[in-house]
Amino acid sequence: MTDKTAPAITIVGLGPGSIHDLTLEARRVLVQAANDNQTVYFRTIIHPTVEPLKLDIPKLRIESFDRLYDESDDWSTLYQQIATEVCDLAQGQPVIYAVPGHPLVGETSVQLVLEMARTRGLTTRIVSGLSFIEPVCNLLALDPFEVGAQIVDATNLAFSHRDEVAGKIVPTIPLMIVQVYNRRLASEVKLALGECYPDEWPVKLVRAAGIGEEESVIEMPLYELDRNNFANHLSTLYVPPVGELAALRLPETLRYITMRLRREPDGCPWDRQQTHDSLKRYVIEETYEVVEALEENDMDKLAEELGDLLLQVYLHSEVARQADEFSIGDVYEHINAKLIRRHPHVFGDVEVQNAGQVVQNWEEIKKQERASAGVDVKNESVLDRVPQATPALMVAQEYQKRVVKTGFEFTSLQDVYAKLEEELEEIKRATSPDEQLEELGDVLFMVAKLGRFLKIDAEEALRQANRKFRLRFQAMESLAREEGRPLTSYSTPEWEALWARVKEQQA
Repeated sequence: MTDKTAPAITIVGLGPGSIHDLTLEARRVLVQAANDNQTVYFRTIIHPTVEPLKLDIPKLRIESFDRLYDESDDWSTLYQQIATEVCDLAQGQPVIYAVPGHPLVGETSVQLVLEMARTRGLTTRIVSGLSFIEPVCNLLALDPFEVGAQIVDATNLAFSHRDEVAGKIVPTIPLMIVQVYNRRLASEVKLALGECYPDEWPVKLVRAAGIGEEESVIEMPLYELDRNNFANHLSTLYVPPVGELAALRLPETLRYITMRLRREPDGCPWDRQQTHDSLKRYVIEETYEVVEALEENDMDKLAEELGDLLLQVYLHSEVARQADEFSIGDVYEHINAKLIRRHPHVFGDVEVQNAGQVVQNWEEIKKQERASAGVDVKNESVLDRVPQATPALMVAQEYQKRVVKTGFEFTSLQDVYAKLEEELEEIKRATSPDEQLEELGDVLFMVAKLGRFLKIDAEEALRQANRKFRLRFQAMESLAREEGRPLTSYSTPEWEALWARVKEQQA
């Protein structure tokens, strides 16, 4: 008879492979199931313990989920299917679910079963087993705690998006990838690891660890992982760590490099001399180089320039860390917390209908943040908080955008043209340098206003004009070289003719 007080789901660890590693408690549970004529559901029967168990406990009734491995095309749903079936079965009667190794070590399906059981109000019990880690580490002569090894399930790694892998794996510490159970999965694992490791990186495939003469360690370059049939249901992949300067796709490497550059006494003399103030010009320069790459739609250049800009973030953070001001962790914390806080429609329960509502919520949240920081928001100017280091045309249009909300605006485009003509007349009448400076500023301010009325970014318009001028003048330089003449030899009519010729060519 089945014990009515038994947990709805009992999860039994079968050990790494040898029946001699099966715990006494695990065997007792399986014997009791056989005596009660109760079916035991194995995640897989492709495991060395299974056949000896059938001989040891002849009446043991076994069913497995191996069919799902053959049917599944989606790694991300495979274990979810198993967990669902286990919990569905447990709704009607107590279920014993048997898994290789220890149920809580490298067993994603068990974690899903436990989570689903909690939501359904099903009780669970874990019967421990020797995990695969001990015999694998024995073969590798590796203490995973001493080296801080990562342990990752192959299936989880396989269905990770490629751009997420570098955030989940730190290649500068040892990595163990468990349950690389066939060639197809080995291929997916190889592709994922390619985000962090060189194709030629030496890896070790540990097979049948703890199973006597069957155990082996096969070393090969990463790119060969799926070019053979070595991977099987008892395979664990060991990936040795790369050097601190070799993991070029990780932010941790950039952090190490910036620390190393400023380290006393063997860092870089120039980098050690830099301060927040001396680095300001480079932040500005790198920002504009990013903008230039965007304008040129050059994605390779953009990736490079974003890296240069990111270096400035890390350099400032390292300068601050050495001065005990803040660290790169504070930078991450501020931006992550801010993004979560200002996107309650994504990370909370706020609902929005369109992008306009997002902007309204964003501004309101910013206002609440300033109030919490002690700012007198009631007496704030609408022109506050515009960085004065911003290019002047951008500041002008930002000021104009803000005051429009108060009603301070021209009523028509014709009024803008009239005001611009008025400012042009005033600069014509200006006689002193100070007057000319002031009036030219007024002209530029009205040009920015005209841009707003025409829905044109004045800064972008001027950059585009600069690019156009550069291309045309460089073309004239090329024509002059073809004619074998120095630029200074051209008369005004010749310049005009040359300019017209280039305009026609570039039209």
